[in-house]
Amino acid sequence: MIIGTFLRYYKTYQGINYIPITDEDKFCGLVGNNGIGKSSVLESLDTFFNAKPWNLNTVTKKSGKSSTKPQIVPVFLLKRSYFSGDELEKAELLNAVAINISENDVSPSLKSHAKAFVEHRERLIQRVDLSDLLIIPLGVDYKGGTTISLFNNRMVVERLLGEEVDPGKTSLSDDELESFLPLLNKIKAIVDYIYIPREIEPELFTKLETDEIQVLMGETLIQILSERVPQKQINEINSSLNSFIDKLAQELEIYSYRTPTDRQQYLKKNDVYNLIIQSFFSTRKLHKKQGENWLEISSLSSGEKQKAIIDVAHSLLNKHRDTGANLIIGIDEPESSLHMSACFDQFDALYEISRDAMQVIFSSHWYGFLPTIETGSATVISKNDSMHVFDMINLANYREQIKQLTASSRGRLPYDIRLKSINDFVQSVITSAIGETPFNWIICEGSSEKVYLSSYFKDLIDSKRLRIVPVGGAKEIKRLYNHLSTSYEDFQEEISGKIILLSDTDAQLVNYDVKNYPNLFCKRMVNCMQTRSTKLVNIQANPVSPSTEIEDALNGKLFFETLCTFIESYPEQLSFLNDITDEISQESSKIALDLKASQWNQIEQFFDMGNNKFWFSQRYTESIDDKYDVPSWIEEIRGWLS
Repeated sequence: MIIGTFLRYYKTYQGINYIPITDEDKFCGLVGNNGIGKSSVLESLDTFFNAKPWNLNTVTKKSGKSSTKPQIVPVFLLKRSYFSGDELEKAELLNAVAINISENDVSPSLKSHAKAFVEHRERLIQRVDLSDLLIIPLGVDYKGGTTISLFNNRMVVERLLGEEVDPGKTSLSDDELESFLPLLNKIKAIVDYIYIPREIEPELFTKLETDEIQVLMGETLIQILSERVPQKQINEINSSLNSFIDKLAQELEIYSYRTPTDRQQYLKKNDVYNLIIQSFFSTRKLHKKQGENWLEISSLSSGEKQKAIIDVAHSLLNKHRDTGANLIIGIDEPESSLHMSACFDQFDALYEISRDAMQVIFSSHWYGFLPTIETGSATVISKNDSMHVFDMINLANYREQIKQLTASSRGRLPYDIRLKSINDFVQSVITSAIGETPFNWIICEGSSEKVYLSSYFKDLIDSKRLRIVPVGGAKEIKRLYNHLSTSYEDFQEEISGKIILLSDTDAQLVNYDVKNYPNLFCKRMVNCMQTRSTKLVNIQANPVSPSTEIEDALNGKLFFETLCTFIESYPEQLSFLNDITDEISQESSKIALDLKASQWNQIEQFFDMGNNKFWFSQRYTESIDDKYDVPSWIEEIRGWLS
């Protein structure tokens, strides 16, 4: 897949720009205001892969290409097994440079761009196992030549030409860069890229003879016809027609129908195939079934046409193409012309497409996907003093990152991202919970909660269209409930899906009134020593203590066993667990473990260190099986969703 791209004087981008696209997942969004450069990224990849015309920046048109030197340099993350021989050697060379480059390895004018790449690279290294993958920055310039952007420095010179090369040589020449051309051609042969612009004509795009549809099918019409109309059949047609001509010549005696040359021409394979394409396939247009009738795509509404493109792509990729492992799809504003209620399904379909493809990259003005997609990335594109700025969000914990980015950017993060993400989210929850096959929602506090809940309810994620979304704390749960309850009042007769907001019981309790709605639940977890169980109570209800986090409400036996696996790494906090010899019950963890307050403080210290809550949740859920009882409060939630 493509983890990022360097653009230089392409469309809206002046100078050099590094646009991060993903640090983990293959569902990748680009968001920001109109004209900010979202579609420019998608269009540049079309230029790179499919030799579409360069859309040059206005400065280039004034100053000339030779002085501005436009470039498109994608940064690929590809399997090492794709390459062999010299191509593998060159790929590993570029990977070594990409892995080791720092700000100090480039000229002062490029330091900020190198820093942006390095920060992105470090996020990638934390999230992805790179042992069998290669980071390959490789692209083209305006002349069609091979280029590697800011990676063309002393590091690559020494690795390609040897350390003994002239110390004053700090970059490769154009001719030396051409040694990467076979690798570039190999990557283009491996990766298929389809670009679906916003202004595309669905009637033309969906025709079977278009390149895009044939790429989605994974085979050309010529290949299809070669299987169904083989050379043997064409030979038989030629033989039969030739017999007719010979018979006619006998009847005409001194006359004959012949070609101008002595060598008589016969039907060629491509002649037959092109005639079939023109006469058979070109006359067929995409239709959609409406009741008992078929409606031509040109008769559909704009929104239905947009949906048809995604539906066709999804079906062909999922059911016809052998594999989408080498297919990247770029889509410009897939929500265009769609009603708000249809946006969620559109993006859900896009997410499903991304599961079958190498990658889906899209631009959007609809921010409802930010909290609704389980995994993915979104790059927020904005401007600061006329310079492009890129903030990438990992959607697995998007609200927590939004809060961090808003603070670190000192308000630079566009207000509409912060405002519209909550509004679009609420609208997407409400509208998606309406209908015969509604979505169901569990909205929880943090990423670790999502890991536990996703594991315990993994069967419902598909069967009940369940979405589990962490929002970053009890205050966010309160804010969302206030928004949701207002909208719920207007649509409660139509809402058939369940919307569950789940909070911890904090020492400083976030209190608010919760109404008794039939399908909107707002509950708080709290341990009850009297019943030795974890209860789900309304926010304002009793008991309001003890403080209870999800780690306090897990299966006690599995909690203890998982915690013991961390002793070696955290002996100062957890070594006392080695002294526990009694059998641990399967009651809620805080109840099952009879520990001193000081020992619980040590466990809390462990959870507060680094990303331990997340790593613990991963290790805990990997061990869940039938020998461990499911916590009763989990079963209670399952009952609401059934």
